Amino acid sequence: MHHLRVLSAFALAAATILAAPTYGTSQTTTDKIEQKAKSAARDVRLEVTDSWLTAKTKIALYADERVKGHQISVETNNGTVMLHGKVDSDEARAAAASIATSVEHVKAVKNNLQVVAVGDRKATDISDKDITRQIEASFSKAAQLTNIDVRTDGGVVTLTGAAQSIGASARASELARGVSGVRAVKNELTYDSAKRDRSRSNASHTQVVAMQQALKDKGFDPGPVDGIEGPMTVSALKGYQKSENVTMTGELDLATAEKLGMNGPSGKKRQ
Repeated sequence: MHHLRVLSAFALAAATILAAPTYGTSQTTTDKIEQKAKSAARDVRLEVTDSWLTAKTKIALYADERVKGHQISVETNNGTVMLHGKVDSDEARAAAASIATSVEHVKAVKNNLQVVAVGDRKATDISDKDITRQIEASFSKAAQLTNIDVRTDGGVVTLTGAAQSIGASARASELARGVSGVRAVKNELTYDSAKRDRSRSNASHTQVVAMQQALKDKGFDPGPVDGIEGPMTVSALKGYQKSENVTMTGELDLATAEKLGMNGPSGKKRQ
């Protein structure tokens, strides 16, 4: 019996010794595989570019039966995918955004797709270039709007650049929206508020007097006709702008001056 116990112990020890190198080898192999996987993942992250994401998104759109890939234009900026174009339904629009969001490494999706029923396409398919040209021609006639860039995509107009004031910015949106075929106007214009305030504070006494008198003649009380652009004058000006469907800025912009019968913000009244 004692002899059997000794043999059993010896066999167990031998099995343990033989198994130890195998275990160590297995661990080393696993570690190497994990390291290679991590290294490959790092390489993939380094190779992901905007053009890569654009291509992957297009491929995904073309592969999905819920959307028609040829209707959608794709751009990518710093990992954010932007979708442009016209699709047939709200469902297709939502599906396109979902598809783009599911693409690996896409950080965000801006869905600028327009829904246009097939039956309405003929009436709404006005050239984006023609729309842009018409808006630019309109802006060229107004000195305050000459530094504005216009971009049209599927009838959606985007305005960028600098306007002389918030009033000029609003006027730009108003003019652009009035052009046939425009579906919406995205106003991304900037303006120097300090410059605007200096301009108003330096307005001539004659200019303000002329504006106040014109408002009074139109039935809007600006307070005393004293050449001071105080709260009552601004309130009267806003009231007049509202009544004439002019952008309500509280400033004597070009459109308001014309409605008041003035040549412009110079303050000279038409004879």
